[in-house]
Amino acid sequence: MDANPPITSRSDLMSLLTEACELEHGLACSYLYSAFTMKQSVYESDLTWQQFQFTRKWAGQLYFIASQEMLHLSQVWNLLTAIGGTPYYMRPNFPQSHKYYPIGLPLKLEPFSRKALKRFTFYELPSVVSDVEFLEKEFGIKSEKVNKAFTVGKLYQQIKNAFSGIPEKELFIGNPALQVGPGVGQFNELVRVSGRSSADAGIHTIMEQGEGNPKDEVDCHYGLYVKIDIEYDQLEKEAREAGNPFRPSRNTIDNPISSLQKNIGPSQANPITDPFTDQVAVFFDNVYSLMLRMLQYVFQSGPLPDSMQAQLADMAIQLMTRSLKPIGEALTLLPAAVDNRYEGKTAGPCFGLYRHVSLPADPGAALAVMRDRFVELIESGKRLALNKKAPQPLVDGIAKLESIASPILKRPAPSAGKKTNALP
Repeated sequence: MDANPPITSRSDLMSLLTEACELEHGLACSYLYSAFTMKQSVYESDLTWQQFQFTRKWAGQLYFIASQEMLHLSQVWNLLTAIGGTPYYMRPNFPQSHKYYPIGLPLKLEPFSRKALKRFTFYELPSVVSDVEFLEKEFGIKSEKVNKAFTVGKLYQQIKNAFSGIPEKELFIGNPALQVGPGVGQFNELVRVSGRSSADAGIHTIMEQGEGNPKDEVDCHYGLYVKIDIEYDQLEKEAREAGNPFRPSRNTIDNPISSLQKNIGPSQANPITDPFTDQVAVFFDNVYSLMLRMLQYVFQSGPLPDSMQAQLADMAIQLMTRSLKPIGEALTLLPAAVDNRYEGKTAGPCFGLYRHVSLPADPGAALAVMRDRFVELIESGKRLALNKKAPQPLVDGIAKLESIASPILKRPAPSAGKKTNALP
């Protein structure tokens, strides 16, 4: 933190906020991947009933934390637009080197494990750490170096300092109508940013939910991960004493990459070579991309006719929770390769991003593009669902996709020269 010079210009602050966007987005994907790999039943493994109860609880906590990371991404979008920027959702594909971000740890996709938990805990490390003993034990970080580590919390402190250091009247030039707040989607804690005070409030929410505060490190992301780690350690110890392994996650590969990504993705990624699994992975990425484009449109379009903004935000969130979740879980049940290169391991979602293509500004044109894409995805999804290899979560996720899209599908296709804006 001390090595970073203070931010004194709008351009540099936008760059720092863009880095925050990438981190929040990447963290959400990393947490979701581990949650997708969690075993869903005592019948698919040697988990005891007690172990499964903890596994199910941990998966729920990971999903909750990931949802808050998406809230944080949305809050940073408000911060960006308030100073004249635009919502940004791109990021490098996985895995990302420990050198890419100043936090000094890789950002990757891997099954749920103690190793993953250690990484997650370090991401959410408080700026002022009270539990030094835990960090010395789990990370090998000496106590005198703990509070010098660059963390996500310190990134936001740097952002907060920048908002305080640049003259307020010069900084906040964004259109207030572009701010998204409670009542749009399900992000009720989202803060509309119009000046320094509201910017501080939005940053405070992000930091408190992530690293907590000196009086409460229990209910934040950091505290939840510490508690999960303690519970994991106890269950693993009990299983070891009983002579049994404790494996709460499926045998999934790290950092999968689909055929669409293989020529542009990181060289350390693991290609999915099973043809059907690869088709499902590409399908997941296409739905994921549409969800991001819809959410970005909500934050860059301003007020829209007939509650369209709230409806689109709700549809994007439903895509995450009702469609992408079961499809992602289905991928962890499908083989990663046709041969034994991964020793029989299953695949997982790649969260691949290819090209940054925003939706058109005109509401009628944006709805037409969304409608076309939903029709294409539903048709390809139905073909996948008919395959005898399709696991039930995949079939369910594809069915939910059509249900979520129904408000747009019911809207008549636009005629040449005619603009219609409202959803049914």
